[in-house]
Amino acid sequence: MTTPLQTRMALAEIPDRLEALRMANTPTNANRRTPDEPTPATIINTPNANGGLGLRLDNDVNVVQAQDFVFSPLPSPDELVIRQRGRRRFTTTFSPDKVNGGGGAGIGASGGPSMRSPFQRTPTKNLQLTSGMILRSSPRKRLTMGSTPPDPTPMETYSPIKMATTKQLWPGTPIVKKLKMDDRPVGQTNTDATLPSLLQGLSQDQLIELIMNNLKTASDEEEIRRQLPTPDTSSLEQELHHAKRLIFKSLPTSRLCKKTDAAAYSKASMHLNEFKRVLQAQAKRLHDSTHWDALVDYVTMAWQCVASTPNWESHAHNAVRRQCFKLLACSCYAAIKHGGMRLGQTRLETLERNLREWSKDYEDVLSCVNALQRTLNNRTSL
Repeated sequence: MTTPLQTRMALAEIPDRLEALRMANTPTNANRRTPDEPTPATIINTPNANGGLGLRLDNDVNVVQAQDFVFSPLPSPDELVIRQRGRRRFTTTFSPDKVNGGGGAGIGASGGPSMRSPFQRTPTKNLQLTSGMILRSSPRKRLTMGSTPPDPTPMETYSPIKMATTKQLWPGTPIVKKLKMDDRPVGQTNTDATLPSLLQGLSQDQLIELIMNNLKTASDEEEIRRQLPTPDTSSLEQELHHAKRLIFKSLPTSRLCKKTDAAAYSKASMHLNEFKRVLQAQAKRLHDSTHWDALVDYVTMAWQCVASTPNWESHAHNAVRRQCFKLLACSCYAAIKHGGMRLGQTRLETLERNLREWSKDYEDVLSCVNALQRTLNNRTSL
């Protein structure tokens, strides 16, 4: 049992021992040890003046007991614990796992267990290539589609270029036929659509080319000529009346405003020009096709449509109206000149009566009357 006297003596030795362990952080000229000065190890192992035992540090804590101890500071207790614990170190050399090593699976060259690199991927198994095992589906699917699964197909047969026409998904199931990709137009392959509906989608030039390509002999052309009807002008009439309705729709609707003055014309001028453009395009189409009978019928219909357009108060504003009458008169003259008696006796007589009435709207139409009279006088020569 320790007495109070021994405790006081042990506490008195603490300052002397701490003074012996004190050292400078940096060896300078002021605190550098001389050759005659004892080393800290000598001081520690020498008994002190009070008769106590000398202080010796334990080697387990890795304290340096040499002369170089003076030039390095004493580590703290935390630092000593960290040094004892150590640090993770990676090997400087890397040796991959030996798959077919002589020591067996998982055994390296030295006979111990092989270490795999953390960056090495886990090898996967290709059951179809490395073994004969076949992956099975659920029992319900096997009972539905067949008794046994099909044999595994080699990988060489799967090609996006080689496409089989038929394929059996499972033994006992019906053979599924694959449709081949066809680059032909849909109209040639779609047998569900009727021929008239397919012809409606073609343009006029495509229809002409289609008919001409199917004419092999001159007799075929004569047969088609005998079946050619008179062009239907009802669609042209609807388009022309639609352009005329836009003119009247643009006019002011108030009862306090006039519908034939300059203000009304400024609103309808754009639609008047559109009406003129439609009239020119339709008349030119019939003129270029040399359907003179259809051109005469069109002039009869279009003249009434032009005459029903607004008659403006200003003479300059009626320029579009006069141009439309002139265009129809020229078309009628060309039909009488080139058509002649082919227009028919009834059509020519009806046209003669109409020309007398049209002269009230446009006087220059009387030139068509003179051409018609010459045609009727020469009917005996045809």
